[in-house]
Amino acid sequence: MKILGQKLNRRFFLSLFSLSALTTFLPGKVFGISDYRNDKNIPKQYVQNRDRPGFFIRSANPFMGVDVEEWSLSVRGMVKNPITFEYEDLFGLKKTSQVSRLKCVECWSATAKWEGFRFQEVMDLVHPDPNAKYVYFQSADSYYESFTLEELIRP
Repeated sequence: MKILGQKLNRRFFLSLFSLSALTTFLPGKVFGISDYRNDKNIPKQYVQNRDRPGFFIRSANPFMGVDVEEWSLSVRGMVKNPITFEYEDLFGLKKTSQVSRLKCVECWSATAKWEGFRFQEVMDLVHPDPNAKYVYFQSADSYYESFTLEELIRP
């Protein structure tokens, strides 16, 4: 059997195996792949993928942290009463907690106790159009996702 024009013997096999094992430990050096999560060139004020005590931050892209004084949440589209919440407004909604499994698009999941408000509370304020079926979300790091209304109001 020939690989790369060479007869496959024990010495050639071990050389290829050693090279492939080395690429496992040095992927960025061998292939020039940059892992932005560990990039020292990203300014420290950017929120990055790193462990924080009690909370694991995972972002799709590096981004500046959110300034809660300027941040807002807008609910608009197929609703009778479009609304914009300031950060502090969200604390006025009825607080609840539940244990749920979060399934990430990256194929991992985690079961944890989540606290906040039910999506139904927002729906009660904005009164979605009966023909509305989906909700589109976009995060501060430009990640976006959509869910059916049915999924979101289910406890």
